[in-house]
Amino acid sequence: MKKIYKILLMTIIATSGLFYSCETMELEDLNNPNALSPDQADPNLLLNQIQLSYLSSVRSFNGTGASLSRIEYFFGRDYFANLGPGVVQGPWNNMYAGMIPDIQNIVSLHNPPDKDYSFHIGISKIMQAHVMMMLVDYLGDVVYSQAFEPIEYPFPSVDKDQDVYNAALGMLNDAITMLNGASPAGATDLFYGGNTDKWIKFANTLKMRADLTMGNYQAVLNNNDVILETADDMQFRWGKNELQPDNRHPDYISDYRSDGANIYKSNWLMGLMVGDFGDFSPDTDPRRRYYFYRQTWRTPGNYALFEDVNGLVGPPGGIYISTGDGDQETLSCSVEDIPSHLEFTPDEDIWCSLPLGYWGRMHGDDDGTPPDNFKRTASGVYPAGGSFDATPDAFPYVGDFPNIGQQVGLGNGGGGAGITPIMLASYVHFMKAEAALHLGDATNAASFMEKGMRISIAKVMSFGALDSGADFSQAPDQQTVDDFVALIMGRFNTAPMQSPADGPGNFPTNKDKMDILGEQYFIALYGGAGSDAYNFVRRTGYPRTLARNLEPDPGKFPRTMQYPGSEITANPNIKQRQDLGTLTFWDSGVENPAN
Repeated sequence: MKKIYKILLMTIIATSGLFYSCETMELEDLNNPNALSPDQADPNLLLNQIQLSYLSSVRSFNGTGASLSRIEYFFGRDYFANLGPGVVQGPWNNMYAGMIPDIQNIVSLHNPPDKDYSFHIGISKIMQAHVMMMLVDYLGDVVYSQAFEPIEYPFPSVDKDQDVYNAALGMLNDAITMLNGASPAGATDLFYGGNTDKWIKFANTLKMRADLTMGNYQAVLNNNDVILETADDMQFRWGKNELQPDNRHPDYISDYRSDGANIYKSNWLMGLMVGDFGDFSPDTDPRRRYYFYRQTWRTPGNYALFEDVNGLVGPPGGIYISTGDGDQETLSCSVEDIPSHLEFTPDEDIWCSLPLGYWGRMHGDDDGTPPDNFKRTASGVYPAGGSFDATPDAFPYVGDFPNIGQQVGLGNGGGGAGITPIMLASYVHFMKAEAALHLGDATNAASFMEKGMRISIAKVMSFGALDSGADFSQAPDQQTVDDFVALIMGRFNTAPMQSPADGPGNFPTNKDKMDILGEQYFIALYGGAGSDAYNFVRRTGYPRTLARNLEPDPGKFPRTMQYPGSEITANPNIKQRQDLGTLTFWDSGVENPAN
């Protein structure tokens, strides 16, 4: 058959618009009369496009997974209505109309020793395998074996999901073989700068991820040629350019604007990390000031803390609670009754607002957008390259309610020079902790979990350097970090291996080890691999402490998504699903009571 060659001329660092394109392409739309012939194709430019397609796909998958696992805010009270055929459209197009033909083109140009593109092909196969596994995770059965011959198979059929997973694992093995001794040969590596050893560790980590997903727990523990140190983290680093191209972190672009912040943060995650009284309680997470940037002292209807500087209430320097009124205009739920299905549950405290000025939204909240852009909590210095939150948890009271003194704005903080985490060392330690816990080894699970927490906290706190003008007087010190880790690990070590969900709303009255592990894993995953959190929820049914939907009957929690609408329209061999209940081959169907 005639092979199709595709070149896109682009800058190495793409604009954010590339990652949010609404363009749709069906699998058979690969015949381009303007396509280049084999001898004209440039493997370096093809590799650039493969990497950008990969990054776009990972961000899309992780955004959906993070919102379903409560790491990020999910808009919509009905799952089926809000997770339509467009959810997986971007990654589907990137794989079948982009990555597959581009990789085939590089393979056709590979003619060692004169034209040795082993590096290009090796890292491309790793990225392709990762996206293929995520397509299975989100869709189950997907196109694979007939995707490589678009002329012979203009209407490709889907393969069994387990067969596609196995094929992806085969790709990883092939990639490792090709990368041994390979040279970048002029390639621009956007992730590891041409370091083949780190790519091989990433490939092995993806194999470990697959073993965890499929329940091969001993294999997870045995695989040690993986990402275990921060220096090997798989991530994409953004820049500070605002124009031509705008290469800042997409969340920074959304939140650091002249008209204020535009992303709502998850009340569940912020509530979990803040604790009862912030720095005045031992369970406040050291990472919260790096993750979240407050723009107000108090959220309507909730409480703030104040320091009585001049002794107007009691002895000077005393700390007191100040409870504010609701505000119909900026937070309508603050003047509404608690939904009956959330009464007397832990969600009673977070369904509308949080204390200490943390301003986000509850899972499923579909209210309109009020004028709160300079009130809602914005993205912080990690991972978006925003600002460090230097606000004291108790505002100085001298007779009036002071301005917080920190709002988002263009160029603030790190200028957007953050990262998109893809696979971090902290994630890997949490995965190993889960595998150990499944095998009943609580001691090893605790060891891996503590390493994961410490590696995550250290990495996150290092991002403070991006905000060179910040006041770090409120930053946690090492003793604070040690005390926090000791507190959480003490809870983990004394928690039972299993406990019933016997509280109101099917919350566990006493968290068990997997609840605590899941919570800490999800905190570490913030801004990164939300897909792995989504897999964790479906694989384990934990953590059972996840926020319930604001809607009492949101429909069945999605186990898989619908196929892309454009592919259904164009391809008669793929039938659309009528619900979101199809299980992948690795999904036993265990239910999380939050869903």
